[in-house]
Amino acid sequence: MKMKNSHILSSTLFACAMLSFSTFSFSEDFQSHESIKKSAEQYLTEILENNLQGSMTVKVTTGRLDSRLRLRQCELPLEPFLPSGSNLSGNTTIGVRCEGRKPWSLYVSAKISKYADVFVSTRFLARGIELKESDFTLKRHDISNQSLGYITDIKEIKGKILRRPLRHNTVIPPNALNEAMLVKRGDRVTILAQNSGVKVHMKGKALKNGTAGELIRVQNLSSKRIIEGRVLSAGVVAVRL
Repeated sequence: MKMKNSHILSSTLFACAMLSFSTFSFSEDFQSHESIKKSAEQYLTEILENNLQGSMTVKVTTGRLDSRLRLRQCELPLEPFLPSGSNLSGNTTIGVRCEGRKPWSLYVSAKISKYADVFVSTRFLARGIELKESDFTLKRHDISNQSLGYITDIKEIKGKILRRPLRHNTVIPPNALNEAMLVKRGDRVTILAQNSGVKVHMKGKALKNGTAGELIRVQNLSSKRIIEGRVLSAGVVAVRL
């Protein structure tokens, strides 16, 4: 009876040893998923960081690989690559290949997140208002999916006119802005009449708001005549003689 038990114990120990060896051999023979993902992340991050502007930062997150995937351990360094048509923003794909004796390749899904200090609204902003510094602030924001663009320079936003309403804490896109009002209705303006090198300055009154290059009506304060002119600069409207 003791011999039988001893035989069973020996068989069990042998099976455990073989299982351990098999597990060790399996981990040694196949490429780890983590090494594949890390190679893809580092490669894409390096490409993106070489093209960043200002204080922009980037984060690459790779998707999970199928747990059933078994690829032979590569005896050479893995070679990541960008497949044709891959995006460098949002969701994309990175290729990883092995050029060893038993070559293989696969594609890894990834998400690219780009962050930058951009101007966002500090409150609800109504259409038609002239933006003041209290209406916006710089904030770190994920701009990966900002298809309408964003603004990082205060000169591009201060004094501009809002074309549509914006909710609180919304990234302000360039196409939501009109040029600043250089002339406002009721303002005293200079009417600049010119033709063939002759220039005449007259005092006038704006009958409409106007941005640079916009046609507005003005009244000549001397003749009381109402004429149409183009906004030239702040407080100056040009008309033809």
